[in-house]
Amino acid sequence: MRENLAAHGLYLAGQSSGRLIWESPVRIFHAVYVTDVEIGAYSYVGPESEICRTTIGRYCSLGNGLQLFGSDHPRTWLSSHPFAHRNIFTEQMDYAPRLTFDDEPKQSTIGNDVWIGSRVTILPGVRIGNGAVIGAGCVVVRDVPDYAVLVGNPGRVAKYRFGEALIERLLRVQWWRFDLPQAMIKRPDLPLDDPERMLDVIESNEADFLLIQGRRKMLSRQSDVPSQSESNAG
Repeated sequence: MRENLAAHGLYLAGQSSGRLIWESPVRIFHAVYVTDVEIGAYSYVGPESEICRTTIGRYCSLGNGLQLFGSDHPRTWLSSHPFAHRNIFTEQMDYAPRLTFDDEPKQSTIGNDVWIGSRVTILPGVRIGNGAVIGAGCVVVRDVPDYAVLVGNPGRVAKYRFGEALIERLLRVQWWRFDLPQAMIKRPDLPLDDPERMLDVIESNEADFLLIQGRRKMLSRQSDVPSQSESNAG
């Protein structure tokens, strides 16, 4: 199966359940468990990570030990334990709770060009903006602005990667639309270490850069064979 997935641009050493939608190429390292995840081209997930109900953009570097999952609990009831709305000990007792509670994890979003350090915890429902950097060991409890550098527990914005004008330009150009690794084959001298110059190159020669496009592939728990997905890239 793994060889078949690799032929479709998914290098999966971990495990998936639910739906996994990807845009080639993507690498998911060993000891990773993903559930209902969508991930863009050139992104990777480091070892020993668990991610649930999340959309991940392109060119993302997700470090080892990332934790992004968890169900909700009733905080205003007598107990936060699920026994009042769900019997999780059916082997020992037979009762049917009359109360209901929506404990499904909220959908989370990780933008494009996001770098997440090792051993980061992200609460469900959080949106991490494009270009953000999340420091190692950070606990992310709220949305993260574009190009912010987050540190600590709870996470706080320490600084921004670039000045306001350059951030606005990066968000306008959306360089992650383009297949830059492919462009490097013919143009190894691209000034990728100078964002302003690189944006100049893209804006003046946009037709020379291939767009990352096409329908994504999907793997579901019902099938080991990838199928086309109508979902569009971020």
